[in-house]
Amino acid sequence: MSKASFVLGAALRGAALTMAAAAMLPAAAVAQQTVSQAVGKHLKEAQAAIGRKQWDTATKAIRQAQSVQPRSAFEDYKINELQLYVYLQQGRNADAAKLLEQQMASGQMPAGERTQRSKTLAQLYFRANNYGKAIQVANDYLKAVPGDREMQMMVAQGYYQQKNYKGAIAAAQKLAGGGQPSEDILQLILRSNYELGDKAGTAKALEQLLKYYPTPETWKSLLQTYFNQAKSDDEKLALYRLSQDVGALEKSSDYFDMAEALIVEGFPAEGRRVIEAGVAAKAFTPEEENRVQRTLASAEKELAKQSAATAAAAKSVAAGTSGDDMYQAGRLYFGQGNYPKAVEALRKALAKGGVSNADDANMLLGIALTRTNRNSDANKAFTQVKDPKLAEIARVWALHAS
Repeated sequence: MSKASFVLGAALRGAALTMAAAAMLPAAAVAQQTVSQAVGKHLKEAQAAIGRKQWDTATKAIRQAQSVQPRSAFEDYKINELQLYVYLQQGRNADAAKLLEQQMASGQMPAGERTQRSKTLAQLYFRANNYGKAIQVANDYLKAVPGDREMQMMVAQGYYQQKNYKGAIAAAQKLAGGGQPSEDILQLILRSNYELGDKAGTAKALEQLLKYYPTPETWKSLLQTYFNQAKSDDEKLALYRLSQDVGALEKSSDYFDMAEALIVEGFPAEGRRVIEAGVAAKAFTPEEENRVQRTLASAEKELAKQSAATAAAAKSVAAGTSGDDMYQAGRLYFGQGNYPKAVEALRKALAKGGVSNADDANMLLGIALTRTNRNSDANKAFTQVKDPKLAEIARVWALHAS
């Protein structure tokens, strides 16, 4: 059960106990805090239906209680407590938040419950995607309970959802101070800096994330952030390749998506190797065998078209007359997994100039050098990537190579 559910569940149980205890007190002492028999009958029916998880039946009984005239403010409060619980169980977070705020303003809520219930209210607004209200209520709650890290994190996430990335960073950094920050905090700081285009902030968050959480799962979570923002094919291919190198390819769709993108972008041999790696990892189900074979056939078809280009590639690099021809040769060698030749061709191409996509050439050069354990040289190549988004991905590659 979620924490918000627990809080409201406790309120429901409290309502039932209060009604039972009231009958045991002297009439004069509870004159303003009793539930009439007419209202109590329907509330008991609602409670019974709630116990059976029959929300529609419970709602009907609650409506009947609301139809009783006259009713006291205390009776309305008890009726609304049950309605609040039903709303929560139905996932009607916006309705629940509105009603809870009404309850808090009713004057009937015990003073000792208000602080905890305000936390529930903030959570409900957050679930209802009303991030402005969630932040407002949470900040008020934090004045009373300044050490509640869960609510501090919710404030930071609320700012992020509002695209107030500076606010998100400021709120998250309050949580990051002292000791090892949680992975969630570092991920939020990373995403916010990335959205702001703050290279230094992104780099620092990346370094901390990979320092404290250098696992395939961390890499997968990190890379998914970049995949969500990737627009160009160069960005996506660089991310796919890094995913493979850090062990973040898991699902069959990961292998299929990567292989198909590689084939389309002129790397059929590499695409074939990806599918073969998926087969070796037993990532594919028997039902996906036909797609595996179709993807392999597509790779072979494109490979046949490149047979003449392989011979021409060696001549282009030897002649050294065209930077773009040598770049294309480097792409070909890279796709074939011949990284030493890819490094030679790409270096010559970049030195010559006239390369149609220098950023891609530097990215491929850096990856090829990484895959041949020449990490220092790889990092130099990654720093030459100029496009802002691709440069951030190159920075992640450099962290992997370091």
